[in-house]
Amino acid sequence: MKELFSKGITFIKSNPRILYSLFFLILIPLAVFLNTFFILKNFQKNIDTITHSKVILAEDIINIYTESYLDDPAKLEDLINKVMAKNDEVKQFEFLSINPENNSFKIIASSEQPNIGKNTTEVQNILAWNQNEGIAFLGSDGQGRVWKITKILSNEAGEKVGLISLAISLDYSDKLINSTINNSYFMLIATILIILLLVANNTRLFDYALSFYKIKEVDKMKDNFISMASHELRSPLTAIKGYLELLDDRNKDKIDEESLKYIKNMNSSVDRLNSLVTDILEISKIEGNRIPFEITVFNPQPIIQKITEEMHFQASQKNLTIEYADVELPNIKADKARVEQIVINLVSNALKYTMKGKVEILTEVKNKELLITVTDTGVGISSENLDGLFEKFYRIKNKGLEAVTGTGLGLWIARGLAQKMNGDITAESIEGVGSHFILHLPLA
Repeated sequence: MKELFSKGITFIKSNPRILYSLFFLILIPLAVFLNTFFILKNFQKNIDTITHSKVILAEDIINIYTESYLDDPAKLEDLINKVMAKNDEVKQFEFLSINPENNSFKIIASSEQPNIGKNTTEVQNILAWNQNEGIAFLGSDGQGRVWKITKILSNEAGEKVGLISLAISLDYSDKLINSTINNSYFMLIATILIILLLVANNTRLFDYALSFYKIKEVDKMKDNFISMASHELRSPLTAIKGYLELLDDRNKDKIDEESLKYIKNMNSSVDRLNSLVTDILEISKIEGNRIPFEITVFNPQPIIQKITEEMHFQASQKNLTIEYADVELPNIKADKARVEQIVINLVSNALKYTMKGKVEILTEVKNKELLITVTDTGVGISSENLDGLFEKFYRIKNKGLEAVTGTGLGLWIARGLAQKMNGDITAESIEGVGSHFILHLPLA
């Protein structure tokens, strides 16, 4: 037990946030309990006050009705019997007259037959007579609480002629109060159970929060590692690239054809590796929200025209044509450099996967967006491949594309950049016919 307690203290010290849960576990049930307790206490007090008022009102009514009956005990007995028969809450009902000789009171009519004719010197009767006002107090009849009220009977001239005494049971109201109390405590217990469940769930959420913070730390370490590794890889790759170009320039006439082929392959491998490093670094920046965006209002027409002209040489090397319908375009709100990067990526992909035909850039304004569509007559994409097209490292599975190189990161990066500018990239394609890649950008 001592060891368990010690472990609990150690756990709380290492995870101080759990004290909040313990605090609420105690505070909320205590607040609910105190609230319930005071509400019920006031409720009972109000019920007693209402009952008291009703008894006094009943006595006032009886006083008016019985003014002329004090000399006729038979009529008073008849009245008592009728009241007792119709009201289960009335436990005792008596009329008393004053005996001037010894200042005592004689019971002239009563709901309890043995009491008729007896003299009584109860304190509450004397106080009521001497103070000229009703006397009421809470008592017990051995079975439950009762209101015992004694009030002066007066004649038409206002002279005191006797007393009326009533004992009203609070059994019904007490049952009502007890039922309310039981329901309230049931609700209190239910509330505590709900709180316990919430605390238990909170403990699980607390574990999730710890896991989340640890994942964030690991993710940050991953980003730092990728950033460091990317920068460290770039230096030797740049050096290798430089040495290969130097070797090719200086020894072009001395190196045989097979060796030149090896140098060309090495250059190609360095370019692919350098592209992979750049893409991985770009992904890390996008996921960590560390890419700076300079959102401005500009017209994208010059950018598209420039890209079309620059890509003509690349297209001609594959005997392809690249076309752009140069039309007047509205201004958009985006980052100019990132828009250029995305369009270059889409056009490069189109040229890469098109073996014959053409690549065309179309523009259209629709639903407060500028749509820049890059179409091709390439191999196309099946519906199966289309579903995973924008996933990281995803490559299209097609027998005719084994020789096409790539990292499978370009489209993911392009779409991520577009979404950061409140845009998007969508794709439509038919296998064997061609593809449409649509860049959505918000109008200014």
